[in-house]
Amino acid sequence: MDPQQHPNQEPRREASAKFVLQDREDNAVDLREAMDTAHKSLASSLQLSFRALQLAMIVLVGLYLVSGFRTVEDSQTGVATFFGAILHEQGLQPGLQTNWPPPIGGFEVFDAQNREANIGSVFRPRIDARLSHEQRLTKSKSTDGLVPGRDGSLLTADGDLAHIEISSVWEIVDPIQYADSIPDAQGNLFVEIALEKAAVHIVGELTLEELLDKPLEELRSLLHNHAQTTLNKLECGIRISDVILPSEPEPPLFIQKSYANFDSAKIIAETDVERARASAHETLIEAAGSNYEALLDLITAYERAAELGDDQSKKKNLVSINKMLQDDDISGKAANKISLAEGYRAQIETTLGQDFRRFQSLLPTYREHPELVIKNKWYDMYASVAKNADVESMFVPSFISNVRLGITGSDQIAQLRHTNKLRRKEAKTHISEADMLNPWILRARDINPGTISRELSIEGGKVQGRN
Repeated sequence: MDPQQHPNQEPRREASAKFVLQDREDNAVDLREAMDTAHKSLASSLQLSFRALQLAMIVLVGLYLVSGFRTVEDSQTGVATFFGAILHEQGLQPGLQTNWPPPIGGFEVFDAQNREANIGSVFRPRIDARLSHEQRLTKSKSTDGLVPGRDGSLLTADGDLAHIEISSVWEIVDPIQYADSIPDAQGNLFVEIALEKAAVHIVGELTLEELLDKPLEELRSLLHNHAQTTLNKLECGIRISDVILPSEPEPPLFIQKSYANFDSAKIIAETDVERARASAHETLIEAAGSNYEALLDLITAYERAAELGDDQSKKKNLVSINKMLQDDDISGKAANKISLAEGYRAQIETTLGQDFRRFQSLLPTYREHPELVIKNKWYDMYASVAKNADVESMFVPSFISNVRLGITGSDQIAQLRHTNKLRRKEAKTHISEADMLNPWILRARDINPGTISRELSIEGGKVQGRN
């Protein structure tokens, strides 16, 4: 080729070998030998290439088969599939697992433990993070409201609002159910929905006061059980291992602002209730002794029977009450009143009872000689009155029809009457104010005459005075 005719083409390189044809027969032999050598070289190259291709194919097949192996960590679980169908009933266990390579088989591996779901902001208002809790309380007003879609809250049983923050830790206990019902990316969403449902139901059954007073452990248990029940109904293979309440439930900020006064009033009320109970206890002990509860039960049973109109139960309870009042277990004012009543009955028995029996014995004589009996009793009365030391006797003639007397009594008699009056008042005062059942009153044999006792002591079951 002439380079001048084709100036744009690159010049050819010089030949590495030259064939010189000398004779036709020699040329044919040499050409045949050259072609045999080339064929042998080509066959050797093709054989080497084929073996390399076979080795590459074996390696690829091996890698393809190895792709059906999967190591499952201790904190993982999952399922093996064959053309999309789950193979085993127990799921994958930790360790090396084998299966058909994709797309024939495959693995779905999940993190089985310590997965977290948090609904912290769902039931809480939006707050300014730059302000502390105390600053937010200070700035809160009664006109502050909650904006739906921005601020979260829960409605209590009494119509109040409450805020709560909830999070949980969950795990997969049945990978077959989990893989069959929930995409792994939505596992947290299912748990959060179950927690929200539990919070709405539990708080809706409590008043605001009950919610704030309920211990956190009890509230956590209620939320955990309710949320787990919801997940069990879905048969999704999820178990909630723990429910976390970072803080106690709270009312709206303005209500929290007055909590100090509320707590103070609550403490005062509880203190007053305890004092009232203690005072009632002391009053009942003072009234009926330490065994007053049994007496109160009998009285309550009697009142209930009276309300129901059960006369038989009323009589039975009344007998039991009277029997108990006569028992030594009852003390205090009730026992004192009963003792005084019994003493008064004995006094009536010894005074009016004697008069009744005396007049009862005079009844036959009175029926036979009434005038004689009446005169006799009049004479006895005159004698009883006349024998008093302060009686003055005056005799007036019987034939005088009208008498006008200016009488001045004896000074000695007047002084005697005054002294007797004072004695009667003193005796009456002693009887009315004295507690005859008081165990601290010294008996006559325990008093040492001629000494001044300044201290009472109990020795050997006796009350004695010490000098």
